[in-house]
Parts: sequence; C-alpha cells; structure tokens
Amino acid sequence: MQRRVEELSNGEFDVLIVGGGIQGIAILHTLTQQGVKVALVEKDDFASGTSANSLKVIHGGLRYLQAGDFGRMRRSIRARRRFMQLAPELVRPQGFAIPTSKQGSRHPVLMRAALWLNDLISLDRNRGVASSNRLPSGQILRNCDFVRLFAAGTETFSQTGALWFDALIHDAGRFTIELIKSAQRQGAVACNYVCAEKYLQHQGKICGIQAIDRESGESLTITAKIVVEVAGAGREQLQRNTTGTSGGYSCSWLKATNLVFSKALCRDYAVGLPGLQDRFPGDNSSAQESRYFFFVPYSGCTLFGTFYSSLKESPNDPTVTKDEVNLMLTHAQHLCPEANLTLTDVSMSHVGVVPASSGPGGKLSAIEKRSSVQVASQRDGWEGLISVQGVKYTESFQVADEVSKAVGTRLGHRHRPTKPQGLVGLDTDITTPISALARRAVRDEMAIHLTDFVLRRTTLGEMGYPGDRVAQDCAQAMATEAGWSPARIQSELAALHKHYEASGARVI
Repeated sequence: MQRRVEELSNGEFDVLIVGGGIQGIAILHTLTQQGVKVALVEKDDFASGTSANSLKVIHGGLRYLQAGDFGRMRRSIRARRRFMQLAPELVRPQGFAIPTSKQGSRHPVLMRAALWLNDLISLDRNRGVASSNRLPSGQILRNCDFVRLFAAGTETFSQTGALWFDALIHDAGRFTIELIKSAQRQGAVACNYVCAEKYLQHQGKICGIQAIDRESGESLTITAKIVVEVAGAGREQLQRNTTGTSGGYSCSWLKATNLVFSKALCRDYAVGLPGLQDRFPGDNSSAQESRYFFFVPYSGCTLFGTFYSSLKESPNDPTVTKDEVNLMLTHAQHLCPEANLTLTDVSMSHVGVVPASSGPGGKLSAIEKRSSVQVASQRDGWEGLISVQGVKYTESFQVADEVSKAVGTRLGHRHRPTKPQGLVGLDTDITTPISALARRAVRDEMAIHLTDFVLRRTTLGEMGYPGDRVAQDCAQAMATEAGWSPARIQSELAALHKHYEASGARVI
C-alpha cells in the first residue's frame, strides 16, 4: 500500500472519491470489486475523524423494532453480517444487556416478546458467518447483579435483564487500512493528506478536482468521469471554493463524544442504562433527551456514551473541554455509583461529528436518521457529481452499494452483487516489536505522522496516551524508517500530545 501521489495526475479515472472516512473507503472497496478504475483522496489520515471515534458497535437494528421500521431493521441485520464476513477476526459478537422494569415497555414479558421477534426477523443473521462468530439468540437474564453494580435508584428496576447480541469492531484502524490495501491490489489509487481545493468544471460538468498535496505543497489536477464527494463537514467549503457560494447546501452538526475509562467496569456484556443527558455548559441549542447510555467493554477499558451537543468549534476539528469531561463523568458516576469513578479513571474521550436535524425553535434535536446519496444533474449545474452523506458506520457498505448502482448507470454497466471476501492481514500487533510495526506502517501503510502510527496503524494509543516512553520509542522507530531529523521527532511528539490534550486525555 504505497502513497503514489504522482499517479493521481497521470490519467483519467472512472471515479474519484473525495473523503477517506469509513464511508469513502467502503465506496472505494465496493467500486474496485465492480472493476471500476477509482481513486480516493483524504485531506488528513484515513478514517481519522468520526470514523475512528465511536462506541465500536456494529448494530443489527434492534432499536428500529420499537418504531416498527422493519425495513431498516433488515438492512441493519444484513449490514452487520457483511462486516462479520469481511473481518471475522476484528468484528466479533458482543452481548448487550439492559435492566428490565417493573412496569412499562421494559417489563420482562414485553422485553421477552421483543427479543423473540428480533430473533425471528434476524433468522439469517449467521448465514456465511464463521462458526466461532455466530450471534446467539436473545434472552431474559434472571438475578442480574449488574443492576446492583450499575443502576442508581435500583428500586425502579426488576432483578432481570434483557440480553441481545450485536457485534463490536476491534481495531477499526486496521480494518480500514486492509480495505484500502485490498482495493489497491485491484488497481485503485488512494492517498492521504491530499486536500481537495475545488471542483474542475468543463462544459457545465464536474470532471475532477484541483487538490494540494499537504506534505509537499504541490498542486494536483485530478480528472475523473464522476466525482463522488464524501467530504462530510468539508462539503460546503469545497462548493464555496468552486462557485463562490455554498450551492444552497447547509448542514448543522452535533458533536458526538464517548468517554474512555481506564478500568473494566463490565466484563461479559455491555450494559445500557436509561438516563437524561444534561446540556453541556453554554449549550442552549440542543434539546435534553432521555435515552440509553452504554458502558461497553473494550480492550480492558470501558467506553461510555454517547453524548451529543451542539458544535461551537469547526466541525473539521472538534475537541472536548474539561467542563464537558466533568459533566460526562458525573453522569457515569450517577449511573454507576459503586465503581467510585474519578477523573483519574478517564483516560481520554473519542469525539466526532454527526449531521443533525432541527426540532421546534431551531433546536438541534437528533442526528439525521438516514444516509443520503444525491446524484446531480445538468439542471443542477453539477452534473458528474454524486454527493454522499453517511450517518451510521454500520450502513457504510449498503450506502456504497447505492453509490455503485448510480455510478454503473452513469458509466453504462450494471452493479453486480458480490459475495463478501474476507480481508487478509488482520493480524494482531500485541506482541510485534514497535520497530517492526513502524517498518510496516511507513513502508506499506502510508503512515506519514506519528499520530497515524500510534492511533490507527496500531492500537498503542487507541484507549489513551501510551506514556512518554512508548511515544518516544514510536517516534524513534518511525524516524529510522522515514529519515526524520531530531527537530521533526520533537514536532511529531508535540502534535501527538496536542491530539490527546484536545481529547481530554491525561498526557503524562
């Protein structure tokens, strides 16, 4: 997997993808499976934004059962199965439990019926899935001790819990890198740190982009028959740079934040508890919301969230403040009093942005519920452009299929459903020496900066700052491979510290 920037300007592609989060990478992988000549550019590192910051859950749509949205539930079940077929080593079953209630919709009788219906609708959930990764049926747990451990005000709960199984993705960075490697083996070109500046237009059609290589500073002209824009929060600026206006596009964003606790609060199952999210300090635009907050076991730590708040800063560079960390910690302490959580247990936060919908009075009330694929026409003045807005990590390959069908229509060939082929190279890095990991990352995985290596080519810093010694060992190993000067090493270490500080991490 080489960073071949020169190949971007050397010929016309069938499709150019602008945006290298999970959605853009899923489209890249899908189009190469269809035999399309495709390139992808990402202004930062691959899958370094919202794609890298979530509860890691690949869900099967149980949440849609209450609303009776069986169609979306079935789509989520198929999407989850696809992830598990692509990367069985990384996408593994995870039990989720919530306490039942002595009355109301969470009564054990009603929850048992819901779990039965979920199992019935997902009868094919294990088709083509490795036997070791099969998802069991849901059940009602009796004599649940998690209620004693987790729930404040246990008098509102019964002593039973509802258990179902979804999937959890372990090492999402490795998953996306292997998707790109697979696409490159089939002729695709993908480059990180290449920023799309504006669209190229010819006779009223979009025919590529003007871009800049952020590493060399060189300007690039990249042409393609179709441009697929998956730039997320960068869409408005890209259109404005092209025409001087936003093209009628505007989008509101919510900041999505999960805390990482350095201790394991729950071993076997992720635990969800109902709660009311308080507004973050100074946030008067988002509505309070009653919903579930989950404690998810992950790599010996616990992920907790998700919290949503209106975005004050640029959606391209979200951060978390000390006040926000303290508010989320207080919420966790209320739900999990016996864990005696303190600020020292918070190793960092994972923060990203999601598109938001507005409620009464213009308040940002919820994330957008559905992804969108918009195919521009000659009437729009953007013919040749397909704009994609992903919403759910789980649905990324289904959205990619929709894009592939639109591309096929434009290029004159049909989208052919393909059977998911398991990715190769999904080996663990737990026992591999840092020097060997750095060699692979620099030579074969486009690791340009220390943050790329520590956060996404390995799991060394995924759950918190790995410590000065490990950070310095990683910097020195990368310096050996990439020829960094002492000044470059210090600059890379400073950038790594800045990333963690922006994530509310303890950098010691």
